[in-house]
Amino acid sequence: MIAGTFVWRIALAVLLAALSPIVAEFLLGDFSIRNLGLLFALVPLYGCGALLIREAARRTGRGWPTIVLLGTAFSLLEEGFLTQSLFNPNYVGQRLLDYGYIPAWGTSLNWSVFVLSIHVVWSIATPILIAEGVASDRRTQPWLKTPGLLIAGLLFVLGCAATASYSLKSSPFVATRPEFLAVGLLVSFAIVGAFTIGSRADQRDDQRAQTGSSAPRTWWVFLATLAIAIVFMMAESLARDRGMPPVASVLVRVACEATAAVSIVRWSRERGWGPRHYLALSAGLTLTYALFGLAAFLQGHTNLGAPTDRIDIAGQIVLASAVFLLIWWGAARSRISSINQ
Repeated sequence: MIAGTFVWRIALAVLLAALSPIVAEFLLGDFSIRNLGLLFALVPLYGCGALLIREAARRTGRGWPTIVLLGTAFSLLEEGFLTQSLFNPNYVGQRLLDYGYIPAWGTSLNWSVFVLSIHVVWSIATPILIAEGVASDRRTQPWLKTPGLLIAGLLFVLGCAATASYSLKSSPFVATRPEFLAVGLLVSFAIVGAFTIGSRADQRDDQRAQTGSSAPRTWWVFLATLAIAIVFMMAESLARDRGMPPVASVLVRVACEATAAVSIVRWSRERGWGPRHYLALSAGLTLTYALFGLAAFLQGHTNLGAPTDRIDIAGQIVLASAVFLLIWWGAARSRISSINQ
């Protein structure tokens, strides 16, 4: 029994570590299934980062506010220090800062809001939602003991070093000291906030009877999440095509985030909200990324410009289907768990 529990905990940790880069880089369409070997390079940063964030929140008895704030710290670390995409005007040759560039800040508010948000939502939150759904009755419990945490921490540090080294070799750009300082302060604020907001008392059992109105059906949560996520992803291209000022897409994206945050907080306080609702959130977010990745492949290229063909398109469908099978499995396990209680 003890051995079985140990294996299951490790399996959950490995699942989360693999899911993070698959969702973040493959479903979005930055890489195709041909590049699946890159998981070995991406897991230390993305996978171990998501795993450490999840463990830090659950081991201290905290929940999603802490996960979101730690995810924000992670995204600032990656894009501000490791890749420096927040400040590099020609990162990976994409000219990502041209639209909405603010000289006084040395960055584009449009790119900053977009890239920091997608890391929090898709690189960190979505994989955790899926893995915890599969975990069922171990959803809010820690999965790693001290040795596992040390291994994950070491791999994360190595992943950070490798990412920074690769970025510097790809481009000689180095941000200014004030820019690094600003990012460092934001990372510190996010980490401090993660462990001061809320308390152990906030970590309630989602299955307990709640008062008030009933939570929406899971299919409604899925559709609402999908709609908001699609608008968020399309905001900039729509604004560009219509000749609107860059700030328009920023306002739309912030509005999407505010709407999602208010809705989820309100729903989670209503009677009947539970693990399957969290999986409905993950399904809407997963489908959004899968659709945008598939759209890029159908146009003949990845988001980074590599050519694609039928194999890449089929691979995208297979990967997305595999993630949805995990979500379905998690929902089935949650349903059985609720029946047995």
